[in-house]
Amino acid sequence: MIIIWGWRSRTKTTGRGEFHCPSCRTAQPYEQKRIARYFTLYFVPLFPIKTLLEYVECGACHVTWKPGVLDAPRPEPVAARTAAA
Repeated sequence: MIIIWGWRSRTKTTGRGEFHCPSCRTAQPYEQKRIARYFTLYFVPLFPIKTLLEYVECGACHVTWKPGVLDAPRPEPVAARTAAA
C-alpha cells in the first residue's frame, strides 16, 4: 500500500475592517491574512503545522503591510486640525 503525504501552504482571511492605509493615505477596508503550512494526506490538507506569515492587505491598493499597521494611530482629519487652530 502506498501512502502519499506531504504539505502545502494555504492562505486564510482572519479578519476584516477599516484602517488608515499608509499608501493611500486615507481610511480603507482591509483583510488580515495568515499563510500556514498544512500536513496533507492523499493531497487533502488535514491540520496546520506552522504559521509562515501574517499580513494586512489594503482593499483599495492591494499593498500588504505587517499587522502592526493596525495599531498605528490614525491621523486627524484636515478639517479637525484647522478648526482647533
